[in-house]
Amino acid sequence: MPALIGFAVIPYGPNKEVELFGYTFKPFVITDINIGILYILAFASIGAYGVILGGWASNNKYSLLGGLRAAAQVISYELNIGLAIIGVLILSGSLSMVKIAEAQAGGFWHWYIFGGLQIIGFVVYLISAVAETNRLPFDLAEAESELVAGWMTEYSGMRFAFFFMAEYTNMVLVSCVAAVLFFGGWQAPYPGTLLPENLAWIEGIFWFTVKVFFFLFMFFWLRATLPRLRYDQLMRFGWKVMLPLALANVVLTAIVVYLVRQ
Repeated sequence: MPALIGFAVIPYGPNKEVELFGYTFKPFVITDINIGILYILAFASIGAYGVILGGWASNNKYSLLGGLRAAAQVISYELNIGLAIIGVLILSGSLSMVKIAEAQAGGFWHWYIFGGLQIIGFVVYLISAVAETNRLPFDLAEAESELVAGWMTEYSGMRFAFFFMAEYTNMVLVSCVAAVLFFGGWQAPYPGTLLPENLAWIEGIFWFTVKVFFFLFMFFWLRATLPRLRYDQLMRFGWKVMLPLALANVVLTAIVVYLVRQ
């Protein structure tokens, strides 16, 4: 549930009314709340409890170690994700996912990764998202060579399926958030639309899907490319490399925005 609930504020297309079969509705934005990204971060953090309790309740030392590793990893890299997206929030002036995506209209040079110079923030977000979802090379919580299957060792059948579905659902969620925050969400990489105005939503859905699938591809690509880190390397990298980079990005973005808006 913590993994699924974040999709309620993801804008999958333009926040416009569409008329189909005589009915008018907004099919691509479930809800637009003014604290959308904060809502996602709040509920995503609850997912750590499931991992910790799953490992502790197994009465297995490998599972307990996996649960403790997952707790430390999730808490560490969640902090980096929060700091990485502050630059985007400074640029957009809003916490609403819809307004953040709408602020990047007009071509790829307006996307925050390019026009907002959020390359550092994007790199920190991407690496932290991989660690947050326990994917290689950061899957220390379920390291097969050390902990059998970590906190999932004692689970099978649908119990195992629920844990695994949560992991893959989180992958899709962080991909959606990356697409909205850094790559304009449903916005096309060119100004305007190639379709008539009443069919522009089809184009928006297409581009949003392409961006999300690109990030999902990167998850699988990393899994097939990079070896697993040691646990001390994981934590050192998070606190001594990712955290300073995220803080530096916040400071630089704030200075640039202050100077430009004077």
